[in-house]
Parts: sequence; C-alpha cells; structure tokens
Amino acid sequence: MYQLIDATATDIFSHSYPILTNNPTTWDPRLRTGVRTGAGRSGKRRTDSVRILMICHIHGHYGAIASRYSASDSDWRWLRQISVRAKKAWEEALRPNNFGDWSLTRLCILPEPISNAASPVMNGPEKRAIYQDASIPVPARVADLLSPFGSYQNPAYLAAATIEDVILQFQKNNSLQIPLINVADSVNGVTLLNTTLFPATLSMGQSWNIDLYGKVVDAMSKENRAVGIHWVLSPELDLAREPRYGRVGEMYGEDRYHVGRFGVAYVKNMQATDSEGFSRVATTVKHWIYGSSLGGINEARIIGGMNDFYNVYSYPYMAVFQETNPMALMPSYSSYDDVPMTTNIQYTKNFLRGPTKFDGVIISDYAAITQVLTTQHTAKNIQDAGLKALEATVDHEIGPPDQSGMGALTTLSNNPTVVAAVREAARRVLTLKFLTKTFDEPVPDLKKLNSSLRTADTMQTNMDITRESMVLLKNDGILPLQSSLLSKVAVIGPMADIINPGSYAASDYYTGSTILTGIKKISSNVVFSRGCFRNNDTNFAAMKAEAVSNAKSATLAVVTLGSVAEIVDTNENDRTDGEGFDHADLDFPGPQNELLQAIVETGTPVVLIISGGQAFTMEYAANATKAILHTFLQGELGGDAVAEILTGKTNPSGKLSVSIPRLSSALPIYYNYINSDRKQVGWQVYSDYQTPELNRVPLYPFGYGLSYTKFSISGVSVTNNTSTRDSITVKATIQNTGTVQGKEVVQVYFNQFAPDIERPVKNLIRFAKVDLEPGASTTVSFSIAVSEMGYFVNGIEKVDADQYTIFVGSSSDNADLIATTIAVH
Repeated sequence: MYQLIDATATDIFSHSYPILTNNPTTWDPRLRTGVRTGAGRSGKRRTDSVRILMICHIHGHYGAIASRYSASDSDWRWLRQISVRAKKAWEEALRPNNFGDWSLTRLCILPEPISNAASPVMNGPEKRAIYQDASIPVPARVADLLSPFGSYQNPAYLAAATIEDVILQFQKNNSLQIPLINVADSVNGVTLLNTTLFPATLSMGQSWNIDLYGKVVDAMSKENRAVGIHWVLSPELDLAREPRYGRVGEMYGEDRYHVGRFGVAYVKNMQATDSEGFSRVATTVKHWIYGSSLGGINEARIIGGMNDFYNVYSYPYMAVFQETNPMALMPSYSSYDDVPMTTNIQYTKNFLRGPTKFDGVIISDYAAITQVLTTQHTAKNIQDAGLKALEATVDHEIGPPDQSGMGALTTLSNNPTVVAAVREAARRVLTLKFLTKTFDEPVPDLKKLNSSLRTADTMQTNMDITRESMVLLKNDGILPLQSSLLSKVAVIGPMADIINPGSYAASDYYTGSTILTGIKKISSNVVFSRGCFRNNDTNFAAMKAEAVSNAKSATLAVVTLGSVAEIVDTNENDRTDGEGFDHADLDFPGPQNELLQAIVETGTPVVLIISGGQAFTMEYAANATKAILHTFLQGELGGDAVAEILTGKTNPSGKLSVSIPRLSSALPIYYNYINSDRKQVGWQVYSDYQTPELNRVPLYPFGYGLSYTKFSISGVSVTNNTSTRDSITVKATIQNTGTVQGKEVVQVYFNQFAPDIERPVKNLIRFAKVDLEPGASTTVSFSIAVSEMGYFVNGIEKVDADQYTIFVGSSSDNADLIATTIAVH
C-alpha cells in the first residue's frame, strides 16, 4: 500500500491531512488537502471544486486521468461519493478500449485551481519530460524520445511527477508550508514500475551475505529518494517460526541473530547520512511483535510471556536499536500475551520509550487502531481505541478515515493530557521530516530521476544477490547439466512463465527474466507446457497429457512448482500465499504434486525448480527428482540466475534461513527448539509422533544448502576458562576441497549446560560467507562477548558462569557441526 502522510500530529485534531490510498470507497473529511467549504464571512455557503486524479495500472503500464468536480456539501461526505462516481466513470471509459484487467493504483484529490499544473494523460507526454526541457543537452533529449523507458512514458517518472504536484499544492495551501512526506513499502525496492526489482526479503535472507545485502539496500535507498520517497515501511524483523503463516515471504528467516544482522544492514544503508548528517530515507522497523501467530493465522495472537518476549521476539529489534537509529516503528496487528500491541502499555510504551530509549515515530499498521475495537474488542468505542493507542505512544495512524481512532479524538482538544501527548507525537513526526530534509527538499529532482534508476552498478548488484539467493536442496550429480541433456528440454509447470517477487513488489509478474526465458538461453530446443493451474484442476487432464507428451520426447524435464502471493491468473483460487493467505497444508497447491508424479513416471530426468515465499513439504519430490532448486521469491533477473546455476556458470551458495518440514502437522520445525519440546525417547516410545511414526526434524535444516564443490572445516579452537565479563575467540580453517570456485557459510552456534530457564538446544551467534578457489583455504575468526550468550529472566539480564558448547559448521544439523565445550567462570 502506498500513502502520503501529513507531518504534524496536531492535524489529527484539525483533520487537515490527506492520505492517498488504493481504496476510494473509504475516503472521508480528512482528505481535504486545503479545500474548504461552508459559510464564508458573508454567511453564505461557499462552493469549491476539486480535481480527482486517478493513476491506473493497465497491462504493466501506468497512466493518469484527471476529472474536475464541484462540491457544496459542508460535511464533506461528497468526497467519498465523487471518488466512487469517478471510478465508475473511468471504468466505463476504459472498457470500450479493450484495456482488459486494470487496477486502481492511486487516487488523490487536488484543490482547484490547478490550471498551471498540466495533468498527465494515459501513456502521453508529461510537461516535465526531459525531451521538452530546453536546458537539457540535445543528445539527451533525443535519447529520451528514443528510449523505451523515456521520461514521458516511464511509470516511475509519471508517478513521481504526479506526487510532486500533490505535495507542492498541499504545501502551497498549508499556512505553515509544511510539506507532505512520501511513504511506501520497500521489500524488493521501490514500489513503482521501471525501478530495480530485487528479490524479496526471504530470498535475500538465503544469501547470508550481509555486505552484499548492504549494497542492495544502498541502491534501494537511492532509488527511493530519486522518486521522492523519504520514508519506507521496512524492514520487517518478524521471525519466520510459523511456516503456515502467509507472510513468511516478507521475512528474512526464523533465527533471531540472522534476522538482526540483516535488519541492521537495512537500517544503516537505507538511512545513510550525507555530510551534514541528514538521512536519505527513514526506515520503519516492524511488526512489533508478529510472525508467529497462533495456528499461523494472520493477525492471530502471539502466545508467549515475558521470557519469550525478551529472549526471542524482541532480540532482532534490540540488535537494530543498539547499532543503528531507526526513525520509526510499527506495532503489529497481533496481541502479545493477550494485549494488542497497538495499545500495549507494557511492551510498546514502557519497553520502547523506557530502557530502549526509542524516540522515533510509532506508526500504526493500517486499521490496527480500529481493530482494537472491531476485532480484539478491548475498547469501548473508537475514541477509546484512539486514546489507548495514544497512551501507548502511537504517534500516527494509518487507518480507514470512516472509523479513525485518532480522528475520534477531535472532541478532546481541551483535554491537557491528550494535547500534551499529541504535541509529543507532532514533535517526533516533525523531527523525522527535518532529518530526511523533507522541509528542504520536499519533491524529487525530475531531471535526474531517470539517470538515477536502474544504473549499471545497481543492476549488477541485483544480479549478484539473485545468484546468491537460491538454495540447491538436492543434487544426485545431474547438475551442472551436461550439454547432451540440453538437446531438448521440456519446461513444465505453472511457475515457468512468470516472475514471482511476492507481495509489495512493483511487478506485473511478466516483465523480467522468467524460468522459461532463462532455459531458452541455455537450450535451443525448448518446449513449454503449463501442465496445470496453480490451485485449480480445470482442464487438468488435457494439460497434464500435453506435459507428459512433451516430457517423453525430451532429454530433460525442468518442472516448476510453487505458489503466488498475488492474483496472477484469472482462474479461481490462484493466490495461495501472502498477507491473509495462510496454509493448513504446506504441500504444493492444487494438482501440482500429481503433475510432478506424472512427469517423473515418464522416466525423463526431472530437475525441480520451486518458487514461492514459503517452506513447502516435499517428501515425494525429495525422493523422486534428480535435483531441487528453491528460488523462493525472485526479482526481475531470476530466470537468468536459474539458467546460470543449472549449467554451472554460477555455483549455488544460498543457505536456508527457514527449516523445511517433512509434514504440515509436524510443527513447529524451527531449529532452535527447547529440549523438552521433543519427545524424550524411552520405554515403548521411539519417535516424536506415532501415527505416522515421525520425528519432528526437518527434511532440510536451517543453514543448509548444497554447492558444486566440497568444503571442509577443521582446526576449530575456542577460548576456554574465560569470565562472564570477557570475550571468547572462535577460529576455524575452511578449505575448498573440490574442483570449482565456491562460497560457503561458516556458522557458529552455542548452547548452555544449566541455565535458570529452559533455553534452546542451540542458537546461532555468528556467521561469515567465504569465497574460495579450488584447493584454497582460509582461517575465519569470530570474537564473541560472553554477555552475548546471556539471557533474560523476567526482564532481568543474566550471564551465567557455566559450561557452554560452541558449534562450528555448515548448517544447524548436528551432523554438520563440530562441538567444543568451554567453561566460563
């Protein structure tokens, strides 16, 4: 979702701040943007007019249409009415032109007069186009007209120009000239087409390459700033400990330390400061606390107490707070320990504003304050919900205007306690605006916009992270592919001809390198058949028969299975993942497994490519296929990277940041479980589950991933007999014992012998990615403060003199680890 938010929380009372949303049916009086109706000095009703600007998305292109409306209703209900009327009118206008599927992307209301600001038209020139600017050199103006991404047709340029008009018009009509600040999500990059589309968060988490990820976020930050976005609603620091949850694709992974390292890199690079100390783009750490909801249900409760809060869920946030200074935080929809986080005094106010000393903006998630009343039923009315959120020091609300908790506080403008709280909120939001130079540079420099997007360096960084974000789960020796296997390739499956970047991505799912286009670059003889729809058995028999026929005549079958987090096809139930789409069954949706089995039974060698923002159960696939590559949620270059990995041009180096379960019901599956959560094998009991007989261990563990070369880890040494106030040094030698260059992730875990509370069997505490030529070796060294192996008991930090075990290896599986026991006194 994309929003423009006015800076001052004082406007909560005046209702003078506009919000752009993608839902025109929920607009209300807060969207006044400087227009006023009602009685003037003469006592007569004054009629004003507005211009409604709609930005539409049609077949991968953005366009804008403007219409002018008059209004005379002083209670402003007309705003909602005319926005709906405008939408219907434009639907009728578009339908005869056979535009087909289209979606409303932005809707904003501009006060008249705006005659000096020419409105862009669908796919037509915009007044600020580079080729129309006489100050630009002639070669650049010619190139702009000849470029397929010229300023006059670049969706990012058109959107930035439109938003510039909105910002400048609002600032002109604001008595203090306070500018709007442009806010957007930034998971894969900028949420506008024709910017760089990186892989999603979960994919980049599989890279375990913090330095490379820092370069990615630096590029994201520059592109966000270039289009005028000064504040992003990222990074997401939730822990992906519940694989049934539909938003796993937005997270880095299941481990607290791993997530914390990526979160620190995101905030540092997105908020990079200039020589004067101003930040490029403000960040929002979120969702405080989320991701492990009961049953994997979106927005359900998080079950846990004080010790889980301190030792698990808040851990990545604390890492970010200690090493960086995020400007904002977003509480989750969920309740923790039965108290909604949006109104949670203990954990949202006392913890954050107290010992953590967080003084940034706390901004609600969309309608989260409303849900305190309507879903969680912990408020008497909407005003009570707003008061509780304000008391929890929530500074700004993103919410439906027709039921706004903050908006309901307008009648309390004489309450000194409420006024003081609002002034504090205004101080925090204004501070964020000043620190991002929003007052000094409220709009983007459109002349530099195109040259700032998709630069050669940025595209190279995108390719690098894409290569390292895929995980090779199985390889019986078929990979890298021999040229004989590429003589005729059958590409089969519903994920082959789309890109799959996940939720909150600026993508039409077709623009970019798909698996199919990638395979066509490495084989001159490729036949494609979908085989089935993703989650629908319509025409399955005929589609499967075609796929089987193609597979039988091929030397290799590349089967693509998975899920999508947006509706890509028009067939029913296409979407099975993403926000609000949770999983009772973690197997491949619809008839996909049946399709895979039919292709395997042809006898043609099968390489399985998985795409989706989740951990699938794949027991059959693991046994029946020759190789499995999980791409997770790739950006625009995923197909090229797949082709490189299949042929050996790129050696896969991704490692799982989420554990892959054997069975949907054998959960939880995260590696750092509490020892008593596994069955203690004894008399007549030999496994965790008896029907079917199964241990709750993953099919593929956290930290696991194959390479085309071999690595050995040896010579592990750990400082012994140190004190609780000192540090330990962990050293190990890693050697590439294979025949090709490769990258390995050296992982360090620990556990404690006898803590005061139950602690995990192991916790990740360090990792490093090492690049080695064949035969080469290097020594990695990690310095670890003993205090980092401490824990909290009822909010009090403890570091025990005890026996600790340090594990060094290539995954979280004990078989891949070397254990060393040390004493701390």
